[in-house]
Amino acid sequence: MKKAVAASIVLGVLAGCSTPASEKDSPPSAMNNARSMAKPAATAATPDAKQIQVKYTPSTVAAPLTKIDDLEKPLQLTSKAFDDSTVVVYEKNDDGKSVYAVLQTKEGSYEVGQIGYEGAIDYSINTVEALGQSYIKVTGTVGANAPISDYVSLTTSPPALLHIEANTVEADVDQDGIKEVVATVGTAAETTLYKTVNGSLASVNLNETMNASIVIYDSETNIFQAEVANSQLSNWKMKDNQLQLIH
Repeated sequence: MKKAVAASIVLGVLAGCSTPASEKDSPPSAMNNARSMAKPAATAATPDAKQIQVKYTPSTVAAPLTKIDDLEKPLQLTSKAFDDSTVVVYEKNDDGKSVYAVLQTKEGSYEVGQIGYEGAIDYSINTVEALGQSYIKVTGTVGANAPISDYVSLTTSPPALLHIEANTVEADVDQDGIKEVVATVGTAAETTLYKTVNGSLASVNLNETMNASIVIYDSETNIFQAEVANSQLSNWKMKDNQLQLIH
């Protein structure tokens, strides 16, 4: 199966803009082992299945955000304030002018990580609801076909980070009243679903679960499209923890 989506999260109370001017071939080494997660196990469905059970795997625990010194003003590119905190985007001149994000709070400044590279402007900063709580979401790209989505939680001290190397959307895909995180990456789309299970973060690789080479999520219709047989896309709706084939 394709490369799994890497993710990091501190568990506990956590259940939780345009084309770049240049490209690099791979993400930076700053995305270290503390931010990685092993590929979740899954039982593949048969090609003629009409219903598929979804089984989640607990995610790996990682470290909270690291406190850093205050930034030098000339390096700052932009910032966005959220109540008592601010996300600052800045440039590291000693790192090929890569673009990074920092969270500033009353307690100090915390490194979020790289969100772009020299000339890249396709990053965003906003607030979202997902996994039963509020996050500051920072998105960007760190190389060719290397999107990242950082979910910063302010419910702990120091703040904690859910880092996903994919394009993400927050949606109540299983209709339980709580928004999950749907992460998709790759030319042949690989989709991983993140959800809180018994108060802890868990995930499932839908390509593996559905035995599908491509899985795409449509947030407008709340439908998954999957290539499970004959190189054709079929439509699936999720209810509770079960994917159901629809026509």
